[in-house]
Amino acid sequence: MGQAVKFRPNCGIPMEVKGLTALLKSSTMYGHQREEVEMSAQLKAGVIGLGILGSQHAQFLNDQPEVTVAAVADILRERSQEIGGRVGAQPYTDYERMLKEQRLDIAVVATPDPLHKEPVLAAIQAGVPTIIEEKPMATTVADAEEMLEAAEKAGARIFLCFFNRSSPLDRATYYVIQQGLLGEIVYGEIHLDDNICVPTRMWGKKSQEWTAGSSTAHFLLSHVVDFLHWVLAPAEVTEAYAISQQKVLGYTPDLYDAFLTFDDGSKFRVKAEWIKHIDGLVEFTLSFSGSEGALAYIKEPGFGEVDGWRANVSDRVTPEELLVHQEKLLEQGINVRALLHRPNPMAEEQETGEGNPKLALEAFAAPKNWWRMARSFVDAVLEDTLTPSSWSEYGPLPTGIDGLRQTQVVCAIIESAERRQAVTL
Repeated sequence: MGQAVKFRPNCGIPMEVKGLTALLKSSTMYGHQREEVEMSAQLKAGVIGLGILGSQHAQFLNDQPEVTVAAVADILRERSQEIGGRVGAQPYTDYERMLKEQRLDIAVVATPDPLHKEPVLAAIQAGVPTIIEEKPMATTVADAEEMLEAAEKAGARIFLCFFNRSSPLDRATYYVIQQGLLGEIVYGEIHLDDNICVPTRMWGKKSQEWTAGSSTAHFLLSHVVDFLHWVLAPAEVTEAYAISQQKVLGYTPDLYDAFLTFDDGSKFRVKAEWIKHIDGLVEFTLSFSGSEGALAYIKEPGFGEVDGWRANVSDRVTPEELLVHQEKLLEQGINVRALLHRPNPMAEEQETGEGNPKLALEAFAAPKNWWRMARSFVDAVLEDTLTPSSWSEYGPLPTGIDGLRQTQVVCAIIESAERRQAVTL
């Protein structure tokens, strides 16, 4: 692997700069120097960037009874007028003008990956108290830090749309690992791949231009890094070693493949490519190896397989305890089966069906509620908290701090692939 290098001349500035180290030690950095939002208040929202996700944000917010979508902005006039007409919002082609003319409670930023900073800073400067930003937070650490500093100074919140925390089986994975049902997590692998149509055709004529400004590291591994930080909390990445390849697309790397080391000693291989000729749009598989159990999760099958989730739990867990865990998950709206009588595959008595059973929790074809977290962002504003009642079981909602951590790791992956050396964080 070669000698590890200290992160990082090309991707940004170290955390010691500008006093942000202390901020990272707190899960609530925001000063809330803003007007209190009454529970009965009608929140005014604006959306900047009306592509695939931005238009979905506008529609989702329009469907929330406590929210009025007051304005939408996109550089394409016809797009802005179309979405504005659909949700009853004032259309703009200039988001700065929108922010000056509208007094907003929430601003959603859903511009392309490298174009998040300017609209976020403009929203903060305009006095918007809550910014909901699509991932990744930024494509450089310096940009992420600048946004965080501006938010902290203004007493504003930045929420990050890491929606791969949202679905029932995402939350089941968090529960199983945080409850220690697999023992100590020691290793895992996560592959998140896109169909080749994503970088070549998904955004029409702009596809090549937009993907050239991003990469599978920013576009895909941002999800993976955040998911790992969430389920393994409080563990954090301390080292990244990565490779990349650029043979098919030419204008952006085809893939990144990285090994991440966490401060608890666990190691993960994370890989993302967008040159796959697969049946689906996305292929997303996750596995976790614990000292006493294992978890496998096919979230998005790429070749027509059935999606599913299985946690083979520790032998220390009794059948009665497993049923209690199943009930707790059900109370959270997560429906999994408890497997109590499956022969232990390691038992000598396997052929006779005797011996200690290997207990497990299992689910197939579970619903994917991508927008649960978006609803919790609204609840967080109404309740003035990072842990609203709709998200109370899963730690604080992802904020700009989580976005900065994700950006640091992704930039370290890119740096490692360029240097062909391990990079420490």
